[in-house]
Amino acid sequence: MKVLCRVDLDGIENIKKMLALNYKYGKELIEIRHREHPIRSFVIDNKTIRLKEIKEPTGKIKELDKKKFIFYTIKDREWSEWLGKIFTKLFNTSVGSEKRIQELNKLIK
Repeated sequence: MKVLCRVDLDGIENIKKMLALNYKYGKELIEIRHREHPIRSFVIDNKTIRLKEIKEPTGKIKELDKKKFIFYTIKDREWSEWLGKIFTKLFNTSVGSEKRIQELNKLIK
């Protein structure tokens, strides 16, 4: 599994727990890299895309009064392959989580 997410001080413990699975099973099952990006999605076998959109409350009367989560499932091979290529490009040019964690640890000390 390849994961592209923010590796920051707020979520560093979750990242470490995920990476601990690699040590537990003795092989690299999960690869995590750091990158800021707006997309929350899963690409499954270049056939299916699962997207998640979060709508925040607007604060206006009779408008969105609480946080809403919207999930989309797209089963279009062309779209899936396209998003998969974008993911691969972003993933390959991102910083590895281990290196990012080392740098964050320097800030903490």
